[in-house]
Amino acid sequence: MSLRLDRDLLQLLELVQESASGTRVYLVGGAIRDLLLGRPAKDLDFVQPHGSIQLAKAVSRRMHGAMYTLDDVRHSARVILRQGEQDEQVLDFTSFIGENLEEDLHQRDFRINAMALDLDAPEQLIDPLGGANDLEDGLLRLCGPDSLSSDPLRVLRGVRLISSLNLEYGFEITAAMRVATKNLGLVSGERIRDELFKCLVVQNFKAAIKLLGEFGILDQLRLLTFGEDPPEPQLHGQNSKLLTAMTGLKKSLLDLENKDKSQLKLILGEKHLETYQSILEAPLQGGRKRGHLLLLCSLILHIHPLFDPVQSGEVHLFPGVFSEQIAQALLTGQKEKAYFQSVSGGFLRLADLSASKPGKLDYYRFFRDFGSYGLDSALLAMVEGETKGDKFLFSPEILQEVFYTWFEEHAQVVNPPRLVDGSQLQRELSVGPGSHIGHLLESIREQQVLGKVNTTAEAIAYARSEYERKG
Repeated sequence: MSLRLDRDLLQLLELVQESASGTRVYLVGGAIRDLLLGRPAKDLDFVQPHGSIQLAKAVSRRMHGAMYTLDDVRHSARVILRQGEQDEQVLDFTSFIGENLEEDLHQRDFRINAMALDLDAPEQLIDPLGGANDLEDGLLRLCGPDSLSSDPLRVLRGVRLISSLNLEYGFEITAAMRVATKNLGLVSGERIRDELFKCLVVQNFKAAIKLLGEFGILDQLRLLTFGEDPPEPQLHGQNSKLLTAMTGLKKSLLDLENKDKSQLKLILGEKHLETYQSILEAPLQGGRKRGHLLLLCSLILHIHPLFDPVQSGEVHLFPGVFSEQIAQALLTGQKEKAYFQSVSGGFLRLADLSASKPGKLDYYRFFRDFGSYGLDSALLAMVEGETKGDKFLFSPEILQEVFYTWFEEHAQVVNPPRLVDGSQLQRELSVGPGSHIGHLLESIREQQVLGKVNTTAEAIAYARSEYERKG
């Protein structure tokens, strides 16, 4: 294997070195691994003996980036170049852990991440632990006996590396992973969240989900989120069902990209399919895409005690509590919290609707309560039905009607035009403001969905009769 540094990267490294005012700076970690594999090194980690925060400030000024401190104790900072753009790049700056570069590399997680380049001589690989050989042999090995215990988050990084690079690993890795995983609670929820998202978007998704179970990470996520240990005798069967559900959902999301194979194409047609795909691709918060949030929602949902094969006592899923538990465990934002509440709530509502014969008013109320997130609930329910989950039964016809209603009957059922506003009703009925006006406006919209009110005059007449009827 040989290093492949393109001109743009060499220019960036030169600018960083010039900003260091004579201090030696090294490029380390995953960027070196990716360069050896012939992949673009998008996110770059730099270390130096001291002054890393000052270097970050200098680079930020020189390259017009956004800079902020990550950790004052470890003297780490981040610079984001072209923030929010398609080619956004992240540069992290940290001081040595230990007295020198070699001690720093020995303190890292895996040998394939313990390589470096001196920015004064970027053509020469620094590889004291043989990471390049491990990479060529397809092996994952620890830098040392304390590599994972010093930072339990590294177990998630291990999952990502194994699944994305198809690496082999031995008993040493498995044993160390299972021990370190038990200390995930010592890691901030924000760090767990970010690394978990990276695991959910690897190419070999099925392998990643299997490893989350094998290394005990799913058990710890359940404990951190819901405060409950897994039911040991049923653990294997539970993880098997979760794997089926998660890989089914991932396949559905990939099928949306490959439109010729998508089952939703039969329901929506290519035009609406592209629209829904763009909805799922849109960032909701913190740059995290809605489709990725749906994967996380499904994962956390399926480790909820409600999905245990055998339950001791009555177990319920309350969407508001569920979203709050995720927010506290993984430090998700308010928009993401609202998303998890709506998707889980819509999922439960669809199970109820599947046991009845819903009409247009039911679909109107569904989207009134859950908005476009109800589409994601329907996709989640569709996958649950296809993978033969045994906790909920969903009617395929009703799920199809959900998508059809949103895309084909939006103006008639999902969001009928407002024929009258609150001020107009107050004038026509000679009444003051209050909750009764809101109730009348909502009742008018429901009558529109049913086709019983179609004009402003009819809306006012209906409101007057309702107001007089209720005294």
